This record gives sequence, structure tokens and C-alpha cells, in this order.
Amino acid sequence: MSEHAGSRADQAQLLAEMWRVCRKGLFVTTPNRWFPVELHSVIPLIHWLPAPVFRRALLTLGHDKLADEANLNLLSRADLLRAAAVAGIHAPRVESARLGGWTSNLLLIARKPAGALLQRS
Repeated sequence: MSEHAGSRADQAQLLAEMWRVCRKGLFVTTPNRWFPVELHSVIPLIHWLPAPVFRRALLTLGHDKLADEANLNLLSRADLLRAAAVAGIHAPRVESARLGGWTSNLLLIARKPAGALLQRS
């Protein structure tokens, strides 16, 4: 889901807003950038190319919407944790959903600290 939020800054802003409005915690899932098949276009390995080459290839193959960073910006585990840190999410953890031995999806999970409900504005 957060892969559709735009730039890394936009992704962190989305997570920050989700964290702000959530009551007890959050659960976000996103495809793993390092899974061998790009799950939106179902093209193997194309998303492992440098971003400009990946986007140009998507355009050439007729995936105009996916070629736009605002519509598709895949995250790795490190990218997701970095976005969570920028968003101010307390003690996030990333779990994996696996397919064929590969991590296909990343699951960001975080609980609000005790007493956070009282501080919510």
C-alpha cells in the first residue's frame, strides 16, 4: 500500500498520518522490492534495474501509470524501516510474507506505547 504513496518523503508522511490517527497501532503491508517478480506488472527482475531504467522500461512496455513514481515506488525492508523512523513510529518491526522461499511482502507492525491514548489530540 505505501508503495503507491509517491516519493520516500510522501511515503513517510503517509505513515506519519496513519500513526497519528491510529488508536492502538498499525499494520501496513507492501510488496518487497527484492522479490524476483514485480507484483504489479508481473514482470520478473525489471524492478531490480536502476530506477530511471526501470521507469523507462515500464513506459516502453505500456505500463504508463506504474512508470510514475507517484503510483509505484517499491520499498525494501531498509526503506520501510527508514520511512517508519522518519514518521516517528515507536518501535516498528518488519515481518515477512514468503512465497516460494522468497520474501514477497513486508509487513510493518507497530503498537502505540501505553498511555498514548490519553495523549492523543
